[in-house]
Amino acid sequence: MNHVLPLLREKGIRYTQVARAGRPDSAGVEVLSDTTNPGKVVGRGPWTLMDEMEENGTVPQYAGGHVCSQKHKAFSIDRLQLQRSGGQTVGKLFGYNADEYKRAAKANKFQAKRNEKAGYETFALDYPLLRLGFGREDVQGYVKDRLGVDMSKSYCPVCPFSGVCSPQPDHLKRLRKYPALAARVLRLEYLAMALNDSMSLYKEDTLFRRVTEDQNTEALGQFNARLYEEAWAVYRLRRVYTPGRRPECKTAHGDRCAKPECRDSSIKGTVYRSVETVRAGSRAEVGTFLHNAATALDRPVEHSTKAHGAGIDRVRTRVRPDPKAYGTAEDFYVTAPAGVQDKARPGFADVWAAMTTDQ
Repeated sequence: MNHVLPLLREKGIRYTQVARAGRPDSAGVEVLSDTTNPGKVVGRGPWTLMDEMEENGTVPQYAGGHVCSQKHKAFSIDRLQLQRSGGQTVGKLFGYNADEYKRAAKANKFQAKRNEKAGYETFALDYPLLRLGFGREDVQGYVKDRLGVDMSKSYCPVCPFSGVCSPQPDHLKRLRKYPALAARVLRLEYLAMALNDSMSLYKEDTLFRRVTEDQNTEALGQFNARLYEEAWAVYRLRRVYTPGRRPECKTAHGDRCAKPECRDSSIKGTVYRSVETVRAGSRAEVGTFLHNAATALDRPVEHSTKAHGAGIDRVRTRVRPDPKAYGTAEDFYVTAPAGVQDKARPGFADVWAAMTTDQ
């Protein structure tokens, strides 16, 4: 804001800030600022990635690539540009540096599909840093020479890639600087792991462990305070893990095939999830409710600290026999912070009935 906006004002460059207007794509986008005399950076729009994650009780997934960027950044920018383009091709510059050829290749492939679907070249993509051969250090050096500042890399606090890339120390440093933000992300990870114990922020690790190891006591203190102060809920989670299609089936039968003999229980298919709020109240109240339910169901209360240091309580009524086998189902109750919206994947009821009727 202190370095780039003055340059935009000096050159009279139009600076537009746009965001999703709501959860569904049909809500469109909202222009937050549109001027050649920008004076501020808007901190958030009507609907953010964190809003969506907290309502879903999930975190972005490493295996999902950059889906969250497509939904919360590319969607908003592309929608606005297409609305204003009048059917003309829009030039788009990406700041991928020389270390990110794979991202550029993926973007080109994605754009080619969009152009084919639209029937014309909607966007012409260009990567100036790639053309110049500028890596991250080159870019930082250029900014230092032009502006006289050491510009830190922008980042998302819930990015699953921050756990495996080189800026991880910078990420932890920022979480020390912004402990309230760190506490919110820790709370999100805890919530996601309560609903699915394998859904940590990082591929094979948790943000909680990283922050604990970093001795970020301020963030951990605010996180624990949030858990004790806010409303909680008992959720019922049901999942069906359908078996996936054999490779030879996809070759022989195309994009779709419903034949049971073409499925393999060692291959992951579609996962159908249903989440329902059973009871809401304080942490103590929902804890008591869960223990009473466990007694009534004659099931034990599982208290797990393996998944997350703050501890997670569950009562399982249907146990998935083998986590690596598909064509199975699970059903459990768990206590966690309130706010996850009741939701079931389309078709869940039929798939659940088919999977559990004879079991």
